[in-house]
Amino acid sequence: MRIQKVNKKINPLILALTISTGLAISACSTDSTNETIQYSTKSINKDNNKYFKALHAEANQGDPQAQFQLGSMYENGEGVSQDKSKAAWWYRKSAEQGFADGQNALAKLYYFNMELEPVFNESIAWFEKAAAQGQPEAQFYIGFFYEKDSEITKDYDQSLKWYLKSAENGFATAQFRLGTMYYYGEGVKRDYKQAKQWYQKAADQGDMEAQYNIGVMYANGLGVKQNYALAAMWYDKSAEQGYAAAQNNLAALQYTGDGAVQSYDEAFKGYSKSTAQGDLEAQTNLGGMYYFGHGVEKDLNKALELYRDAAAKGNQRAKDIIKVLIQEGIISQ
Repeated sequence: MRIQKVNKKINPLILALTISTGLAISACSTDSTNETIQYSTKSINKDNNKYFKALHAEANQGDPQAQFQLGSMYENGEGVSQDKSKAAWWYRKSAEQGFADGQNALAKLYYFNMELEPVFNESIAWFEKAAAQGQPEAQFYIGFFYEKDSEITKDYDQSLKWYLKSAENGFATAQFRLGTMYYYGEGVKRDYKQAKQWYQKAADQGDMEAQYNIGVMYANGLGVKQNYALAAMWYDKSAEQGYAAAQNNLAALQYTGDGAVQSYDEAFKGYSKSTAQGDLEAQTNLGGMYYFGHGVEKDLNKALELYRDAAAKGNQRAKDIIKVLIQEGIISQ
């Protein structure tokens, strides 16, 4: 989900054809919540058969952490053949002994895994047990269910309460979600400064979407003083991790020289990387570089190919550009 912000005006026709900084906040999706994030003190050595045997022995002796880790190995196929049923069996052993990570892992496996028969009520019960012990990922999921799940009565107060618990325990996804709630005013009063603070906490942990969003906020002056140099810095952090929207936005600043060293070559590289990931704004921008021969040899056919493909995939700006080119007699129907 994205919101569109008005970009600063520069040059009508040239910039209409060439530049678009995708000034849109990235919002937390349900996909991003289904990450395997474990909180354990022992690392798993995928290639150590002796370690697996020793872990198995500890698990059989009733060690709840060993049982949890064994379940994780079976769930992810680490050092053993992947087996979700065995994973669930070992997670349950751990969970029944009150081990919070085991409870959280079992809850996730039941809730998200399509290979096993979903057991909704039992899944929620295990999430609640883990959350009550302060397990931050479980706390996040409880908040998420109160906000999003169709089988639970929506309650923003409860959602906010659990997101805060999780975020205060350092869980980056909860910090990101709180930032988005404050950004949009979802269940809370819109507050860009609060949004920035929570995005900052997630970004400092390396969350690439939070890094991108901070860049957007600096580019727009939302909750902070507008600063293109800081926008470029945060876009760069996110782009280095491969986030397509950040690659596009950084390239746009490199194209204009706002907050970054002006370089058509670097802009072309950034747009190309983003386009390769399917970002249609970047693809349209790349078309503009071929159209004007900026950072690449001028090639009208290649530009039109990129514009038409982006337009066919629903990009409105590409559609508008083609319309302008037809009106100006530069291309035919």
